[in-house]
Amino acid sequence: MKRTLLFVAVSLTAAGCSDSRVVVRANLAEGGEPVADMPVYLLPYDRVALMDSLEKASDTTEPTIPAELLQQLQRLNAAPPASGDSVARMAALQKRQIQARIDSIRGRRRAWRDEVFAPFDSLAKNKGAELGVPAVADTTDKTGRAAVPAEAGTYWVYASYVLPGSTLEWNIRVKMPEDQDSIVVPLSRANAKERPFY
Repeated sequence: MKRTLLFVAVSLTAAGCSDSRVVVRANLAEGGEPVADMPVYLLPYDRVALMDSLEKASDTTEPTIPAELLQQLQRLNAAPPASGDSVARMAALQKRQIQARIDSIRGRRRAWRDEVFAPFDSLAKNKGAELGVPAVADTTDKTGRAAVPAEAGTYWVYASYVLPGSTLEWNIRVKMPEDQDSIVVPLSRANAKERPFY
């Protein structure tokens, strides 16, 4: 079954009630196999905005892998097996050289992220304390359901899901009004940010 057909329904129940909560139902496809063990966060702050602020404050930019380098590796991997020992050795050498360059950039990128985003946890904790609203989380069960309590206010529903070759990420702003029973926020690939693995 294709994971690319992921649909998630987030139901926000009435605010001001003791049982008011955000309910997430995640399925690979509408009415299909549920997505289990997916962490879901209800945050009183915009997580992506906090991350962006740390990135903007950095004196350096995130190392990126040149597109042409990835294309070269894809072409070599897609090419039919080379005939002749010398040609095969040359193709293997090219692959190793390109892969080594990509791995080197990945290593620098990991180091850059570790340094730039190191203050995130304390920044998020301080933001939650400032707002007087804690971040809450749950993990979807075998039926694809997760539920977290929520009072009236503005929140961000944050979740991510790993696909073959990429990750889907949601950071959806929602408002829990006091005079409404429920709000449904659908999360799908169409409104997710997709990040490729490279």
